[in-house]
Amino acid sequence: MPEISRRDFVALAAVGAVATPFAATDAVARPAGALTAQDIVDRVKKSVGVEWRADDVDTFKAGDPSTVVTGVVTTSMATLDVLQKAVQSGANLVITAAPTFYTKADLSTPGGAGGGAGRGQFPARGGGPAAPAGPGPASASGPGTGASAPMPPAPQMPASVVPPRPPGAVQPPATSPAPDPVYAAKNDYIAKHKLVVFRLTQHWNQRTPDPRAQGLGAAMGWTKYKAGEDGLHYEVPAITFEALAGQLKQRLGTRGGIRAIGDRALTVRRIGLLPGYTQIQASIAMLPTVDVIVAGEVQEWESAAYAQDVAFAGVKKGFISIGRVVNEAPGMQVCADWLKTIVPEVPVRFVSAGDPYWRPL
Repeated sequence: MPEISRRDFVALAAVGAVATPFAATDAVARPAGALTAQDIVDRVKKSVGVEWRADDVDTFKAGDPSTVVTGVVTTSMATLDVLQKAVQSGANLVITAAPTFYTKADLSTPGGAGGGAGRGQFPARGGGPAAPAGPGPASASGPGTGASAPMPPAPQMPASVVPPRPPGAVQPPATSPAPDPVYAAKNDYIAKHKLVVFRLTQHWNQRTPDPRAQGLGAAMGWTKYKAGEDGLHYEVPAITFEALAGQLKQRLGTRGGIRAIGDRALTVRRIGLLPGYTQIQASIAMLPTVDVIVAGEVQEWESAAYAQDVAFAGVKKGFISIGRVVNEAPGMQVCADWLKTIVPEVPVRFVSAGDPYWRPL
């Protein structure tokens, strides 16, 4: 099966391999009844159950939407490992919850123009204009970026600290930065295997019940303990906080991303889930109604610091952050199961991106 070894990836990175767009000559005659990536995305838009809004997030990130699909992989993040497993399984459409290219802008080059269909390489279906490029890395903000507000523009340096150019000096020609080898190698792998990557997060997460909470509850065996219709609250048999954290680590297969705040001996019966990115307002609203919050990604100086002060004050509450990638994985398993019902013509499977962290012993 085609695969890329660590040595091959390092070699690609060393030479700064640059991906090239799929040319029209690469196209293969479409078999009767075959589905393209665009066909499948059109079904997603029609069946997802929420109004589809034109945006710059849930779009194609790489590859040609007219590619005939041989199989679909869903994942929480389209890492190189996931892309390789997709190729090995015979799939060529990857649907990911998180960005493929490391930032909220999800551009295929750092600070440059994107290379996916939603980023200007391929026109929109029907010959319309391509979606405009997203914000540059300096202006990206919000969930997953580490910024709670857009970064202000860089101030201009006072003239007094800018050294004057000597008389007659020639302005050196502007040079483009060298291609980042990691971006280049990832783009090259996608192009080599004619993969198509589509991001599905904003619209998927608006479904009710929240598929991320639904998936996490199922993975933990809590479905029968669901309290309420939102899928965010569970009333489980009594368990200590430390044992709960251990169960999360074991059943979710984490290596080091779980972090807990609160008394280890705390008795837990009521659990609240805050999937994805959690702002402090959601934590403040939920904590009084539960014994423990299990969250995905948080600002450490917001929800985590708030929970730390709650515990220091002697209030019997706990808080666990399991990380964004691990948290969204069960929801993308739910996505795979759902896709099988609307795209029965091609195989669909979930591939875990795993826990990006490990913990020293």
